[in-house]
Amino acid sequence: MAVRHTRKFVGDFVIHTLANDAIALSITPELGGRIVSLRDRVSRREWLDGWAPASKRRIWQPTDPANYETGPGAGIDECLPTVLPCKVGRKSLPDHGELWNQPPEFEVDPKGGFYCCWNLESLPLGFERRISLANNVVRFDYRIENRADTPTPFLWAWHPLFTWKRGDQIRTNEKTCLSPGGEVLPWPGNDLSRALFPQGATPAAKVFLGPLPKGRADIQASNGERLSLAWPSTLFPYAGIWISRGFWKGLHHWAIEPTNAPVDHLSDILEPSPLSLLAPREVREWTLRLKLSAEPGSARQR
Repeated sequence: MAVRHTRKFVGDFVIHTLANDAIALSITPELGGRIVSLRDRVSRREWLDGWAPASKRRIWQPTDPANYETGPGAGIDECLPTVLPCKVGRKSLPDHGELWNQPPEFEVDPKGGFYCCWNLESLPLGFERRISLANNVVRFDYRIENRADTPTPFLWAWHPLFTWKRGDQIRTNEKTCLSPGGEVLPWPGNDLSRALFPQGATPAAKVFLGPLPKGRADIQASNGERLSLAWPSTLFPYAGIWISRGFWKGLHHWAIEPTNAPVDHLSDILEPSPLSLLAPREVREWTLRLKLSAEPGSARQR
């Protein structure tokens, strides 16, 4: 399938789009390389929260770069070197890390792809992401480099906010999950779109799956559409699961967040393992794949 690159303005923001006959993916470099739209061009479903409808589109600069809540809270961004703010040694690490509000070095590959590169300030890390399309698959190729002569800890989480539709299910073989405090809990069931919260309770939840033997998770829609994720569990054996039913900024969405540790604060990793510690000058690379497909006979395939 041929891949096409287009460029347009939405308000004051430049939107770059990669598209083939199956997928359209849009990014705005000015907002930390945020992926603002992921659209199935066959079924026309928009998978990312915050883009459709256009009248409710969330795209703006944060009023406080240190506070994630003042940003749009939409699409896909990268959390590094922490998810929630904390201190590591004398270093203060910002809310949701540094990348979500730091415009990266950005290039468009003439063969069809997007390249982003960030240099962190809080820790001596370099981070790169390349995005490409192949048929109905989006490929994310990552590279992280420790630029110090001493070991450097890190916490990375892929941070998508998916649209919420009744009947959507997370498909996993896991029977238990972990609370952010490490308590083992029964997995509440796959149909998280029907999650109900007792009156007076916070209508949001965050748990972790793992350690996972395979880095896989699917979202299965009631009409047969499917979004499948695959990543190396040897490097990222956990996945954070987040659901908000109006709690966070009044929004309804959910997330599947591959990560290298079942915590949100880097400072909570009291005994860093090789998964969360880069050796001096170490370079680490990995690939995450996102596939859009459908059950045989579903509306997407007709």
